[in-house]
Amino acid sequence: MYESPTRRTTTGYGTCDDCGRSVLYALTTKHRRIIAIDPAEDPTGNQAISVRESIYWTRQLSSDRPAAEEREVLRRPHVASCPVARARVRRRAAAARRTAGRALTGVRPTPWRPR
Repeated sequence: MYESPTRRTTTGYGTCDDCGRSVLYALTTKHRRIIAIDPAEDPTGNQAISVRESIYWTRQLSSDRPAAEEREVLRRPHVASCPVARARVRRRAAAARRTAGRALTGVRPTPWRPR
């Protein structure tokens, strides 16, 4: 049998499960989910990485906070450079385009009425 994927519980350096490249796992400040970030600094990146109490935190640049602040480094999300993840995103987008029309058609459920 195949091993079931485990949910990441720690932040720090590791390897991508899909392509095997080195990545940095960081916790998002908004939704507190762990995402993979490319470890190399990139001035064109859209993820601002900071370290607080040995936990890597990331936030996406926005119109409210458009630049890296004190003690933050800009990097790119790994999904932008991972060949396996990019192919997966393209397949999902294609499937969504194929099924977009079907989502609006079908059998209308009967209205709920109390007995």
